[in-house]
Amino acid sequence: MNVVPALKWFHNWVGFFISITMLLVLTTGVYLGGADMLKRLDDKGQQYAPLSVERKAEVTTTLFERYPEISTVRFPTEHTPYIQAGARGTTIALDSELNELSVNKFSESPVYSTVFWLHRNFLMGDFGKYLNAWASMIGAVITLVGIYLWWRVRKGFRLKQSLPKDTRSSSLLKSHIQLGLFISVPLFVLCLSGFLITYKGLWFGALQSTSNIEVSYPKSQTSDWQSQLQTAQKLWPESQLVAVSEARAKKPKAGEPAVAPSYNIQFDSHSDVWLRNADRITINHAQGTIQSALKHSDRPLSGRVASFVRPLHDALNMPFSYVVFITAVSLVGCIILMFSALTFYRRIFKKKPK
Repeated sequence: MNVVPALKWFHNWVGFFISITMLLVLTTGVYLGGADMLKRLDDKGQQYAPLSVERKAEVTTTLFERYPEISTVRFPTEHTPYIQAGARGTTIALDSELNELSVNKFSESPVYSTVFWLHRNFLMGDFGKYLNAWASMIGAVITLVGIYLWWRVRKGFRLKQSLPKDTRSSSLLKSHIQLGLFISVPLFVLCLSGFLITYKGLWFGALQSTSNIEVSYPKSQTSDWQSQLQTAQKLWPESQLVAVSEARAKKPKAGEPAVAPSYNIQFDSHSDVWLRNADRITINHAQGTIQSALKHSDRPLSGRVASFVRPLHDALNMPFSYVVFITAVSLVGCIILMFSALTFYRRIFKKKPK
């Protein structure tokens, strides 16, 4: 079989069936992106005022005592001018005096949670999660095939063909090709990162890489947030301390003693890094010892790439402009998938008049 006809068959037939899942994923992605934008635009009536390290320590101590279930405390920044306490599925916003401004529970937002799980696993549990992952990978391959097919006939298309002139299949097809080219790279990234989020084992280890060089860090007072945050800030005096979060750890096996939790003290250090909170110091709170201190720029290339796997997909710790960008890409993706599904249906399934 000739390569080009085989690629066209793959792009058309496999793409048609994959478009069913992709259309659902992209549509829900538009909703989730819009919700994220609205959330980021809501400043809760607060104005940004930087906190001293001493005040950050007081806030950390108070919130971990007030809300035993939380795992993260975030301090005000220019982008989010209020304090946040976070647990899995719950976010509490507070003002500078630690008065509650709002409590947002994932389980109490039925529309949002339903759309989220539709996006994640089609409401089908683990089976849907892996189905989504492989559909995303195939979607990434289809996108690459589409770029190749466009390249072969690139001289026959014009910019003005991006918007269809009418509903004829030829006009819709040209629009599909031209619009698809514009979003091909970010769409490929969204598909590939979606696959990798499900299969964390392929990249997560790169984030755990540490240097073989032993470093002697200053020690802080045990179980004392003020001493420990001051020590961390002195280690990186030019960086902005933005959050304290409990580090994830494996559950001890039966009979093994519980391990004292470690905490990540997160910083914004590099203005030229598009990923916020990319630098962190890990500290054993009970012992007052720093276990590691790693900046984004000090990671090996594999670690720096791995740092962007999830943010590139859902804009976690990314600028507002990136949320707008990937939401727009998802919206355009919905449009071109509808164009392709309609033209493919007309050509294959619609009965021709006798």
